[in-house]
Amino acid sequence: MSFRAKIMSITPIVCLAVYLTMGFVFGIWRATWLIFLLIPIMPYLLGYKKFRLSVPIVVVAGYIVLGLYGYWHPGWIILFLIPIIEILLKPSEKND
Repeated sequence: MSFRAKIMSITPIVCLAVYLTMGFVFGIWRATWLIFLLIPIMPYLLGYKKFRLSVPIVVVAGYIVLGLYGYWHPGWIILFLIPIIEILLKPSEKND
């Protein structure tokens, strides 16, 4: 197993450890959940996937911006846009 693959494999465990440490030791629970965004970002950082701007990335970025202004609660509703837009924009399959 390559070093990059090992990093990919331990990312969820490291994110969980950092999240729990920040929460229990420092009492910072509110925004530290954002550390879990590293899990889907790691393939891009390690070069397994090429970055392209997509609907989920734009929606999550918008949600984080809303959260930074204190609108975490009503802002989560925009996350419903991800499956809605993906379903509407996905090419329909022919049923012969």
